[in-house]
Amino acid sequence: MKKMLALLSLAALAVLTAPVAHAESLYLGVGLSHGTADFALEDNGFASAYDHSEYGFKLDYWNMMAQDYALTASFNLGRFSELQKPGVNAPTGAPDFKYSQSSWSVRLGGDRVERIGKRAFLFFGPGIEYWNGTAKFKSGNTALESEHITRISLHGRMGAAMMLNASTGLQASVGTKIGRATYTELGAETTWYPSSTDGSLGLVFRFGGK
Repeated sequence: MKKMLALLSLAALAVLTAPVAHAESLYLGVGLSHGTADFALEDNGFASAYDHSEYGFKLDYWNMMAQDYALTASFNLGRFSELQKPGVNAPTGAPDFKYSQSSWSVRLGGDRVERIGKRAFLFFGPGIEYWNGTAKFKSGNTALESEHITRISLHGRMGAAMMLNASTGLQASVGTKIGRATYTELGAETTWYPSSTDGSLGLVFRFGGK
């Protein structure tokens, strides 16, 4: 897993430093995202897997290598939290229960770009995503945190951008993925192959070009 992360880091560096071959150069997207997080937790010697929704903040980068093709990199921070307060049927003095999760992910890929007039374009293409996350449980003074879960997925996406002026626009995308997740805690090991969908929307900025 460490070797895979190192390879992805080198590939990301190559994407970010690749020479710009087209006059429109670079696009940078910032926005909100949603997706599915995969977790596991050890209990009685076995670690059972589960998934949960997450929302987050996403950065997208397009390096235009030609009129209709871009090398891409994305970085996402995912979060979710839930607070449960005891009701009338709870034991007397029962504390609040809080669940929270956090994650980060990196995606590298290539997008085909199709222009629609002078102000809009579609983008779609494959990529590979590395995801890492952890979950926390807290009830009163008792707290439990899972080990880190890792997931590597093949990911495909499609989206569109509409420029409001020469340098600023709106963008949105949806994607689907299938991957391999692994978890180890107290000697218990679990491997599973989750699939899910995701999406994002936000702003896009163009740098360079006419």
